[in-house]
Amino acid sequence: MATPDAILVARGVEAGYAKKQILFGLDFSVSRSEVVALLGANGSGKSTALNTVSGFVRPQAGSIRFEGAEIAGKAPHRIFRLGVVQVSQARDLFSEMSVEENLRLGAWVRGGEVARLLDGVYQSFPRLAERRRQMVRLMSGGEQQMVAIGRALMADPRILLLDEPSGGLAPSFVAEIAAIIKALKARGIAMLIIEQNIKLALSVADRFLILRDGRVSQQHDVKAGMREEEIVRRIYL
Repeated sequence: MATPDAILVARGVEAGYAKKQILFGLDFSVSRSEVVALLGANGSGKSTALNTVSGFVRPQAGSIRFEGAEIAGKAPHRIFRLGVVQVSQARDLFSEMSVEENLRLGAWVRGGEVARLLDGVYQSFPRLAERRRQMVRLMSGGEQQMVAIGRALMADPRILLLDEPSGGLAPSFVAEIAAIIKALKARGIAMLIIEQNIKLALSVADRFLILRDGRVSQQHDVKAGMREEEIVRRIYL
């Protein structure tokens, strides 16, 4: 059930690709300043859920409301302008461009606010400030993930959709990504994240939802203290 302070509410969402349906009546909500993790086996519908919220997959049925307004079926750029910003697992960076050039692309709808937003990103990511002129292709995977998240912050998001933020990263960067997510939460940014690293998910999320066959099969408050082993069992068994 959605809380009164919910910023994003999905109800009965059905969606898929071509002739293959992936989501079957998906229900979930995210409150302001809340981090919600989507957990589940491969093929359970996690990435499709994020892509449907951000408009890259058009829902066949159901409702998706952001700050009270219906966004289901709207074009991705219109949803983006409302403050729903996604960081894909692929990161989608321009490898032959510099760090700062990639960051500035994230603020294309913000006009005169670019300098303020850029300063904020460099304060959050001092390493990017040091390497602002470096081409992205010369950076490590963890550093590229910082650029991707920084570019998303340049859009001044109300909610971030993060698809596998720790995917393929060295353990040292996984800890850094956790710290970044916690810092963003402290700033009041709501987040819906997909994360296979359950330890990371539990360290940053307020709630987690377990998806199975395109539906939320279970949801739990992280404070309830469920052990990682039990979560894995519920996902895969």
